[in-house]
Amino acid sequence: MKFWVECVFIGLMASFSYGENAVMDSLLFSGRWDHTPDYSRTSAPAAMVQFDAAANSITFDLEGEAHFRFDIDGSPITHFTIQGRQTKKIVVADDGLIHHYRLIKTSETNPGEVRLYHVSTDKKGYFLPKPQPSNRRIEFIGDSFTVGYGVEGKNTEDGTPFEKTNAAKSFGFLVADAYKADFQINAFSGRGLVRNYGNIVPNWTIPNLYKLTVPGLAEQESRGPYWNLKNFDPQVIVLFVGINDFQGEPPYADAEEFKLAYASFLGLLREAHPGVKFLLLATKVWPNDDLIAAVEDVYKSQVEGGYRDLEFQVVYTDNTALHGHPNEMSQKELANTLKPIIGRLGRWLSR
Repeated sequence: MKFWVECVFIGLMASFSYGENAVMDSLLFSGRWDHTPDYSRTSAPAAMVQFDAAANSITFDLEGEAHFRFDIDGSPITHFTIQGRQTKKIVVADDGLIHHYRLIKTSETNPGEVRLYHVSTDKKGYFLPKPQPSNRRIEFIGDSFTVGYGVEGKNTEDGTPFEKTNAAKSFGFLVADAYKADFQINAFSGRGLVRNYGNIVPNWTIPNLYKLTVPGLAEQESRGPYWNLKNFDPQVIVLFVGINDFQGEPPYADAEEFKLAYASFLGLLREAHPGVKFLLLATKVWPNDDLIAAVEDVYKSQVEGGYRDLEFQVVYTDNTALHGHPNEMSQKELANTLKPIIGRLGRWLSR
């Protein structure tokens, strides 16, 4: 089936308020979003809006600084960037049929936020009821490796993080897409469990950012609301944390403090999600390669404590993309490595 796509920026602002727009009842939001009377906002990589519609065009009223990918029936159709508040019109399938649409935020927003004010069709178009969520749910918690930071860089100095980051090419997105699972990517570049890379913003480590609905606001005056962990109940949680605790310039995290913080984080997640399964990942880090041993110690301690809800996996990546991050092929290989493990943990392999 052919799709004709045309992307146009429109200078006119919407004349209605978000709260009056019944169309929002047709939208399925994925990832962490804060819904206000005037708009919905997010900072999460791979935050997504899905809906079903018959239309000749779809228009989004958005604000912030972000890259987006727009899909029709699971296939990428176009990419676009917003700077400030802009209205984006996308000409889609002029066939009178109903299609499934996805708007995916592929960039990281940290600090900051992105707002969605409105979604509309052409005058003859219409929305269907909100798509049903999947019965498969995965959460990915991590740092820049999980974000998909710089993944499109052809070498370590090719471009900027904003230009080259693409969360839709991260291993988490690829795994979730393969299983048609609902997912969240709660990942923060440069952040660690107890110590951030280069000790940047030391108060805002992963556990502190994780508490927030819109973590990109943490460094600003208003950090926004706290996230209710009951709002998304994953069956599998993939934890890939600790790279920034032990990498870069010293001093590094104290290994015992790190292990205690890791165990505490697992306890928080278990309490919120009874029956959840965990996949703990670790990889080689420069210069001392402390992460693998630390995470393995956490795993062994958990097993000795009677827990049977977690697995440990060492992974290796080809870090030749921007600023020494996994490249596109490496993210795909990582997704292929983890897919059967996650499928087994979620009990999805036989379905």
